[in-house]
Amino acid sequence: MDRYPRLFILAAIGYLLTGVVLGVGFTAGELDPATLRFVHIHLNLLGFMAMFIYGVGYHILPRFNAAPVKHPGLIGMHFWFVNTGLIGMSLGAIAGGMYGTGMSHALFLAGSILEAFGIFLFAFNLIPVLLPAAAHAAPVPVAAPAAPPKSPVAAAPVITPDMRVVEILEKFPQLEGPLVSYGFKTLAIPAARASFAKTTTIEQACRIHRLDAGDIAAKLSTALAGGPTAAVPQAPARKAAEPASKGEKIKRGDRPTAATLIGSLLEAYPEAKPVFEKNYGEGCFSCAGQAFETLAQTADMHGMKVEKILDEINLAIEAAK
Repeated sequence: MDRYPRLFILAAIGYLLTGVVLGVGFTAGELDPATLRFVHIHLNLLGFMAMFIYGVGYHILPRFNAAPVKHPGLIGMHFWFVNTGLIGMSLGAIAGGMYGTGMSHALFLAGSILEAFGIFLFAFNLIPVLLPAAAHAAPVPVAAPAAPPKSPVAAAPVITPDMRVVEILEKFPQLEGPLVSYGFKTLAIPAARASFAKTTTIEQACRIHRLDAGDIAAKLSTALAGGPTAAVPQAPARKAAEPASKGEKIKRGDRPTAATLIGSLLEAYPEAKPVFEKNYGEGCFSCAGQAFETLAQTADMHGMKVEKILDEINLAIEAAK
């Protein structure tokens, strides 16, 4: 998880705990509800609920819709505006600034303006991600005007950690083999490869696989230059990833079940891909979890009944016949 989505969720938990302490103080009669009611309500609404939504929204929605946030630098500005605004409003309210005058009212008003501006930043950041065209937008490479070579030896292309995986595959399809050997095994699934990592860079993918992005980029650059492409040793798998053994692989001709692994299903039945796009969004195919998650797990994650997904997949398989 990136820095600011994580900070939003940590802040949300902090505001929740503070709200609980105030609630207990009201119940025990140690705190005055009339003075702190506004603070208590807004710590729970703008503090806990809104901050949690901001963090999860920034982390999940761009991935589910396969569309990056166009202005990621504004996420940090949003974080500081809404937190400073909420604290300023709360302190101003405690000092009687809601209906009063003077410095307490100025503090309350300034906090309110910062809070409102931060909320508008959130809308400005995420609405473009949710628009239908955003999921399909891809940068069109612009051919640079040819220049006469300054020397008989052309410079070899260089892969950098900030390049998107899909961009590398489009420009250098010969790197698919090295990428798979380095641990990006989802690329080996034909149905998933077409939309794999539309928003994922080498650096982000390496973070998921616990690899060094600089080392991977250097090895890919070496592969382009015709050098050795030895596979990167894999880090020991986390215990949390071991539930993969509980899933079932499938081959063409078998009937999928709730325990079928998503990656195996897509490999055996590429015609099931539109079902996942319809129900989960195209960003599903940039998720490394498909290699070890089952139909039941993904349906539960998306708040859907696995029976519905299975019915649609079986219909798609029958129609392909």
